[in-house]
Amino acid sequence: MATDLDEEIRRAEQAAMILNHPIYVEAFEKLEKEVLDAWISSPSRDAEGRESLWLSLKLLRQTRAHMESLVTTGRMADVQLSRRGAR
Repeated sequence: MATDLDEEIRRAEQAAMILNHPIYVEAFEKLEKEVLDAWISSPSRDAEGRESLWLSLKLLRQTRAHMESLVTTGRMADVQLSRRGAR
């Protein structure tokens, strides 16, 4: 019988696969570099444009942080199941 902890572990495994997949890593690094380069090269008078780029970078990093959080939650669920003797 699958439990909520089992579901968290399953989701963690899927998130880890995505985070570690070469295409995801490549895409994240490319997007982050493009946003940073555009931000660095933006004219100082373009505050609105720089703000938009900053927001893009923040959202990109929040997406990765959410995925990493899923992995951490799954690890904690695995520890809980192990302590219960269910693993």
